[in-house]
Amino acid sequence: MDWSKAKNILILAFIVTNMFLFYHVGKDLFTAGDLQLVSDKYIEYVENHLSERGIFISGEIPREIISLPALMVKYQQFEHDEITKLFLGDGFIQVNGTTYEKDQQNLIIESNKKIKYYNNTIVNESFPMNETDAKKISDDFLKQRGFLREDIQLKQIYYGSNENFGNNKLYKMVYHQVYKNRFLGESYIHVYVNQGEVVGFEAMLLEMGLNHHQKKMLIPATVALLRKMNDIINDNSGKIMVKSIEVGYYFNPYDIEFTEWHSIESGTAFPAWKITLENGKIYYVEALKN
Repeated sequence: MDWSKAKNILILAFIVTNMFLFYHVGKDLFTAGDLQLVSDKYIEYVENHLSERGIFISGEIPREIISLPALMVKYQQFEHDEITKLFLGDGFIQVNGTTYEKDQQNLIIESNKKIKYYNNTIVNESFPMNETDAKKISDDFLKQRGFLREDIQLKQIYYGSNENFGNNKLYKMVYHQVYKNRFLGESYIHVYVNQGEVVGFEAMLLEMGLNHHQKKMLIPATVALLRKMNDIINDNSGKIMVKSIEVGYYFNPYDIEFTEWHSIESGTAFPAWKITLENGKIYYVEALKN
């Protein structure tokens, strides 16, 4: 394959796509008072264009074009002794600088900001449990340990096997952190419920820093979908269903070049669109106009 030629074709396609976006977005905006909206006609056009490529929208594409500031954030730091007693109680053993054990329970605290807990007592006997039961067990577990806060919201529930727990089917409860009712990623809590008890927990949370950023106009949801279209197609096969698209804030330490995430304590969470598929995959698109 002539990689030089292929590269030039991709660059040309990117330029043409951007010209297409700028033309149609500008042409199909209208203003209602102080609020800018994407027209129904253009949203329909985008939905048709996506469906031709195998991407379908199960909900509504947001029409509003809003302004948001960037946020200064820092990772919540967890004190080892306090967290270990919350999850393991007294009588635990420190295996190394990050890992603690008690009976068949393990607790890992990575860089003082990521917590992983495993209760290795999964049994194979059938235990009747539905989604409502699993949610209550999960919520009670978080409440007892001080993690069920106003800025923590349950967003997704999955049922099935998980690579961390072998072939045993369980519920995975996905909680997201929010700021002013908008998602704050990548900050999360995952709770795994099996046979009437919590068998796994993982969390990494953020705190707000001092913020002096001015609000800036964001790209519409339609543009975010079109920009991420090829990535979504390449990552998935068959019919692709977009469950939701929402705007919030995104800070990912893995995006910072030449720096290990373990050493990062703070940074900037930029406005972003989050595209969630029915299969659970999530895609973020930076929302600032450029």
